[in-house]
This record gives sequence, C-alpha cells and structure tokens, in this order.
Amino acid sequence: MLEKKSVTSLLFLAAVLWLSATAGMGADILFISSMNYDAGIGEDQSMVGDDALKAFLEGLGHTVTYLDDDEDEAATEAAAAAADAVFISETVSSSNVRDEITEVETLMVVAEPWAWDEMGLTEGGGSGTDVATTDIEIVAPGHFLAAGLSGTVPVLTDITGPDWGTARFGMGIAGPEATVIARATLSDGQTYDVIFVYEKGAKLAQAPADGSDQVAADIRVCFGFDVRSYPLWNENAYALFEAAINYALGLVGPPSQARNQRPRNGATDVPQDAVLTWTPGAFAEKHDVYFGTVFHDVNDADRANPMNVLASRDQTAQSYDPEGLLDFGQTYHWRIDEINDLDPNSPWKGGVQSFAVIDHFVVDDFEDYNDYPPYEIYSTWIDGYEDPMNGSQVGNLTPPIAETTIIHGGRQAMPFFYDNSAANRSEAVRAFSPANDWTREGVNELSLWFKGNPPYVGSFTESPAGTYTMTASGTDIWDAADEFHFAFKELTGAGTIVAKVDSVSNTDPFAKAGVMIRNTIDADSANASVLVTPENGVRFQFRNSAGGITDRFFVEGIVAPQWVKLERTVGGLVRAYYSADGAAWTQVGLTTVSMNTPMYIGLAVTSHNTALTCEAKFSNVGFPDTNVDLLQWTHQDIGMVSNEAEPLYVAVSNANGTMARVYHDDPSAALISAWTEWNIKLSDFADQGIDLSAVDTIAIGLGDGGPGGAGTMFFDDIRLYLRPIADPANDG
Repeated sequence: MLEKKSVTSLLFLAAVLWLSATAGMGADILFISSMNYDAGIGEDQSMVGDDALKAFLEGLGHTVTYLDDDEDEAATEAAAAAADAVFISETVSSSNVRDEITEVETLMVVAEPWAWDEMGLTEGGGSGTDVATTDIEIVAPGHFLAAGLSGTVPVLTDITGPDWGTARFGMGIAGPEATVIARATLSDGQTYDVIFVYEKGAKLAQAPADGSDQVAADIRVCFGFDVRSYPLWNENAYALFEAAINYALGLVGPPSQARNQRPRNGATDVPQDAVLTWTPGAFAEKHDVYFGTVFHDVNDADRANPMNVLASRDQTAQSYDPEGLLDFGQTYHWRIDEINDLDPNSPWKGGVQSFAVIDHFVVDDFEDYNDYPPYEIYSTWIDGYEDPMNGSQVGNLTPPIAETTIIHGGRQAMPFFYDNSAANRSEAVRAFSPANDWTREGVNELSLWFKGNPPYVGSFTESPAGTYTMTASGTDIWDAADEFHFAFKELTGAGTIVAKVDSVSNTDPFAKAGVMIRNTIDADSANASVLVTPENGVRFQFRNSAGGITDRFFVEGIVAPQWVKLERTVGGLVRAYYSADGAAWTQVGLTTVSMNTPMYIGLAVTSHNTALTCEAKFSNVGFPDTNVDLLQWTHQDIGMVSNEAEPLYVAVSNANGTMARVYHDDPSAALISAWTEWNIKLSDFADQGIDLSAVDTIAIGLGDGGPGGAGTMFFDDIRLYLRPIADPANDG
C-alpha cells in the first residue's frame, strides 16, 4: 500500500500538472483495471497504484474513465473504439482482455506483461519477475519514448517497499519489428525488454491468442513497470510513463502545433462523409487547413503560395468538413497550421497527415449472423438441405453456426460443406432485396476470400504380398487428440497384433510407426499403441478415455527395423512388446484401457510434421488368436480434415434471369489451405448478359454438374472494389 507521504506527493504532482495543463488539450483515455478494491496489500490486484496513475493522467489534463476487466467483449470493444487511447493496467487478468482488445484499432499502452504474449507482442511467454536493481538501460536514447533519458538510469527509489515486497518489472522479448526503448536485468539474471513499441501495421512477434492477424492494429506501447513498483517510481519513471501516454496519443510535436488529428494518420477505410478534427495547439486562436490529394503540394503550400490546397484560412472551428463526399478509394493529405496574430512566431506549421477513403462496398462480411432465428447464416445463404441434387451445407450443425475460429477478417466466416458424390453441384445462394447496384462509384471487381483444406495425403498399399507401405502427415499421436493415418480391421473381444516396422522416414525425431488398438476412429478416441520413432526409441502410448491425456512408457535407443506387438484382453489389460527378431520379446509396459465394442486394430503412422509426408514400411503383420477379417483392410486419415478437388465458382443473376458463372482459374482451388483472395472482374459477369445495376442473387458453389468429391470450405469478406485496370498496350 502507498504510504501517506507517497500518496500526498503524487496528488501534489498531479495538481501542479493539472494547473499547468492547457484546457482543451486533454484526451479521452480508457483505463482498463481489475477494479478490485478488496484485494490485500501487495496482491497483484491492488488498486492503490491504479488510482495513483489515474490521478496522474487526470493531472495532465486527460479525461480518464475506468473500465472493469470483467466487462463483456462487446462493451470493452465499444469503449476502446470510442476512446482516444487505452491504458491496460497490470492489475487486469490477461485472459479477460486478450480476446476483447487485441484487434481494436485504438492506440494502446499495455502495462500488463502477462498479456504481451497473448496479444502477440512478445516472443514466447510474457510475465513479470522481481527487479535486481533500481536501474534500466535506455537503448534508444533519441526516441520520444525515452523521455530525453540515455544510458543507465534509475527509475525506482528502492527495489523493496515495507508492505509489498520486491518491486517487479515485466519480462519479455519484443519481436523484430518492434522498437525497443529500454531493457532491464531482472532477478533471474536475464535481460528483458521492458519498454518497446509497435507502430501501426508492424508485424507482431507471434500470432495473437484471439486468432486475429499478426499485425499491430494501431500503436502498441508496452510499458513493463509492474503494479508493485508504482509506489517506488521516481521522476524518471513518471517521465517515461508520460512519454508512453503522449506517444500513444500522438502528442510528440511542439505544444504550439495541432495534435490528436482525426482521421488518424495512416487510417484506411475512412467513410466518404468524414469530417476532419483536431486538438488546437497551445497558443492557437485560428487555423489554416491545407487539404489535397498530392502530398508534396500539401506539405509545401503556404499562404503566399497556396497551390490550390489551402482549403480554409483563419477558421476558428476545430474541424473541417470537405465539400461533398470524398472520392471513393482516394488517398488524401491534410495539414493544420496554427495561427495567433499577436505572436510573431505564428503561423506554426503542422505535419502532414494522410488517410485513405474506403475503396469497397461490402456484399457480405458474415458478421451479422448469430444462432437464433431468423439470423442463422443458413437462413440467408440457402444450401442444399431440401434439394438432393445440391450437395451443400451452410453452417455448423451445432452452435456457433457461423465459423468463429477459422476467419479471414472480423469475427465470423461462412463454413461450407460440399459433397458431390450424389449431387450435380454444391451451391449456396443469397438473394438481395432490393437488388444491389454493382456499378456505383465505378466498382469493377468482386473480391472473395476463401480457404480450403489440403488433399488427402495418407495411403496404404500392399506390394509385394505381405509388405505394406503407408504414408501419412499429421501433427502427432499424442495429447488429447491424434492426427495420423490408420489401416485397420474391426475387432470384438480380445486381440493381438504383431508387425515388423521395417523403416520409418525421419520427417521428425518423433515421427511414429507401429501398431494400435483404438476404440473409435475419432481423433480423441481411447487407444493403445506401440510405436517406433526415428530418434526417440520405442514408445508404448495409451489414452484411457476419449479426450483424455496420453501417457507413455518408452525405451530409448531402439530404431527400425524392429518388431512390435500389442495384446489386449477382454477385460482391457494391454501389454506392449518390442523385439529385434520377432522371437525374443521385451515388454515395454502394461496398463488397462477400457473400450467398447466394436474396436479397431491395425497399423498407424504419423509424420509429426504437417509440412512433410512420412513413409513407413511394414512386414510380417499378423493377428494371432484374434477374430478379424484377414483379407479386408480399411484405411483413412484420423483427425485431419482434407478436401477433394472440385472447381470453385461464383454466380450472379438478375430477376428471372439465368445465372452467370465464373470459375476459379485453379480447378483445385478447394485444396488451397491458406486464406486466398479471389478477384473477379465484374465484366466477366456482364459479358454473360448480367445487368450489374440490378444484381438480385449471388451464389458460391463447387462442382461442374457431374459427380465429384467432398470437403469443407470457408468463405469471408465478399466485397466490391474499384481497382486499376491494366492497359494491354503497356503489357510487356
């Protein structure tokens, strides 16, 4: 807890700063906190430091609003989007904010190091630990965030306090596109980045936990001074904290300049009716507004040479509304010069800001669907549920009906299941009422993002007789679910399988090939197996229940060729063996795995590397004293989603008209497993007789009218764009 003297000093500092702050220069800051006033002294949830920092920010002239980290996602996102900047206190629970805040396009200062890795801001884990000294090392002394400091500087008055124990700093390693400002050596003897920043659009250190893009949605300042250290901050710490807030707000220029401009510099998808706003400089009474589409004109113009971009002179309003609508897809540049006729230094030239007007219309971004009638995604995109000649299914069978994990943008995408084995094609159709005008603003391309799945890679062949070759991909046979290729027979009762693993390719030291008894062909099924690896010996693995953990016994130093044997009694007792010659057997272990009948017994292979295909060879496969069909094998991938190639198309139509279809250039587009943008020239539809000013249906489908394959696709962000058309005369 802060001592009375410390609290008094902070409040005095805040009061002085408040009196010196210029009215109207403050920003709206959202302060996300645990709001836990019941926590004891020294606990991570202490509000003493949060209240002190809130008072400090208010002393700088800002309006600061607390938000409880327990607020739901919608409320948090809305509050963050409405604020000029967000401060995430170390007192929050990182799991409460990581899924709610990461992709919001608002400037942020993140002081919760446990959220750094979850927000993609550090490599590996993010956390905090005790400090070793009162000092940090400024490694970017010329940067605004360094607050004019350089070299080794003290930031704490002591490393311990009377009630809260040792002060702590965040410990993390920033990604290569971050700018590191300060580092500190902590009590574990390691040096970590404690202040660093990602500019908007920079690649993050790792993919965020919420599944959003690995790109900073806006400025992200990571400020790793832990809650326990707040009472021990000296003037350097507060200077660095103020610099972090000011940098996040864009307050990095001289006080005489305009600041806090909106739209923000570099903003995209700005609406056509946008109004420009700003916070005046400290001495401004009037403003000159320069506005145009050529950067150098806006930068170089002045009152003597306005260059046709001095849009407004000597205005008193702190906003400018351009005449008419801004041009679709256009990039604009603007500058505010601050004017005070009584000051000989006036005008104060501002920096040039730039933004891009929205360049697309949304056909469907799949964000407005939910799990309740009539807003389910399949109520708008009509699939083949009642049409036996249409093999499509839109939406998941159980909530969430729209896809919320595999997405391109926003928070939802459309899952699309196709099966043309008995259908002419698989197609989902959306109707528009009234019809859509696909000619407005001169749009000329339809953009659609899609994601398929890789082809079926597992195989199982016998040649020569008695020798089996299997190929497989897959992450592993391990943890709570497996990915591998399985060649099997149905088993009831007791069973034994013996096989010689002649070889297993080294796609990974933990690639695996061997024998298995499995309750079901579900990925998380209970099972037992004896597996040979390229570099990690022979392993007896078992999962006792569906979705449970996998345990193992193992013997190092065993490699192929090697015999393996698995025995299971009617009561579920399983014994595992290996042998160099198939005669002298060594038991690896035994356990009990309960399974219902029927079960499945056979050969298993996983590559432990999804980018590579593992090949294993087996011989001398036998089922002693086991009632199975010795002739018939079944084989399939387990736990891996795969697609069969089918042509992908988009079709549009007018009322009572024939649909015009455009097929993707790649007939195997369904096998593309990465999110891919497909751009279709609208003229490709118009050339088939479609009136683009009155489009009343759009369809997405797979198939060419005959029997075909099956699989799963995902679609997202269907938009209309105005894009440059290549001039054939200039090609080459």
